[in-house]
Amino acid sequence: MLTHARKTHTRLGQLADGGLFAVALGIAYFLRVQAAAVLNLPPLKTIDVYFWLFPWVAVFGPLMLHSQGFYRQPRLTSRLGIMMLVVRASAFTVLGTIMAMFLFRAEFARSVVILVGVLGGFLVYLRHETTQWSLRGERWRHRVLWLGQPDENRSAQASLTGMERESIITVAAVSPETLAPADLEDLLHRESIDAVVASIKGVDTTRLRPLVAVVERKGVELVVRTGMPVGSPWHTTVDDFGGEPVLHVRPQSASPGALVIKQVFDYVFATVLLILTAPLLLIIAGAIRLTSRGPVLFHQQRGGRNGRAFGMLKFRTMRLGAEQERENLADQNDLKGPVFKMTNDPRVTPLGRFLRRHSLDELPQLWNVLRGEMSLVGPRPLPLAEVREIASGNDRRRLSVKPGLTGLWQVSGRSDLADFADWVRLDLAYIDQWSLWLDCKILLATIPVAILGKGSR
Repeated sequence: MLTHARKTHTRLGQLADGGLFAVALGIAYFLRVQAAAVLNLPPLKTIDVYFWLFPWVAVFGPLMLHSQGFYRQPRLTSRLGIMMLVVRASAFTVLGTIMAMFLFRAEFARSVVILVGVLGGFLVYLRHETTQWSLRGERWRHRVLWLGQPDENRSAQASLTGMERESIITVAAVSPETLAPADLEDLLHRESIDAVVASIKGVDTTRLRPLVAVVERKGVELVVRTGMPVGSPWHTTVDDFGGEPVLHVRPQSASPGALVIKQVFDYVFATVLLILTAPLLLIIAGAIRLTSRGPVLFHQQRGGRNGRAFGMLKFRTMRLGAEQERENLADQNDLKGPVFKMTNDPRVTPLGRFLRRHSLDELPQLWNVLRGEMSLVGPRPLPLAEVREIASGNDRRRLSVKPGLTGLWQVSGRSDLADFADWVRLDLAYIDQWSLWLDCKILLATIPVAILGKGSR
């Protein structure tokens, strides 16, 4: 329920702490200048040289506080515990800033940086104590009415986290079966209810509907518990479907807007790569034609998003009839699971072995990216026969996104992985932790892997 309000308070706290670290830098610079005059210390560079350090400490300071769990701790945490969080975060801020100075060859007085950590930590702790003091008392807590079956009301209250319990006052817990709309209206006024939590599990919605109407008419917050577990809250949004609100559970944490940016990035980057590699593609095509019989390109049906079939393109790296020979080699599969991988596959041509080692056989899939069937980064597409053999639900979740030209599997050892379960684990880690920055890191990491031929078979 009050998750959005809590997130807003957290963000405001982070912004305030960022500003306090910037203020601490200004004070630290002033104190160091005064100390230079009194203690005959070397003079500092002018303040304009330190300008880029202001946004750095304003961002890096709150980031270190977050890494130490400062913004997740409940209000019941002891003062000593809070002080230790702030001290550790301030120390990491100083160390991280000094490391950044070393990497970027920035010459700043280390005394100023150390003072920033000390003063910034003090100001942040002072801000925290002031905020906690101002939030004391019932006026800042939400008065909540629980509306649902008795068992559901008890279950809902028992599932609250410590921080959620601190933010609310339970006024009453009632069943819709015994509460008339007029009685609810009187209760809302008499007890100054801030929010109503309605649990619809086990409740006749015809009895609940007029009560919900009263809550909405009186302008009281309404939180509806569906009673259905939907996994991670980061994958869940509220949408409108058929004229009523519904929960939309996505298989990955990426927002629709971020996925649109990823798609645009795929189109632009794939177009540029196709243009730049066009001479290389022609050379490879000519070499395949000259060194073995058969077509230049290998076309195979693979499983795309949600298992939808598409025709994937590769440079042909095997002799003609290789697909028909696979059954005879099944007992030599090096990968545990439904996927077939074999070291020193006798079907691969000498040129094909070189192309595979350096992933050059995958370049035609840039066309699949432009067709919208694949992405530059994602789980590798499997042949339809192998897709059908995937039985585990978790394993199938790797099909919830577009397959990619490269992915975590390629940059984490590729065929050195001996179990399909490890492959799936990397794919699911990519899906759950996806970001545009992660895509960029994987693309950059693919370059040395492809050049050096690491982990290829």
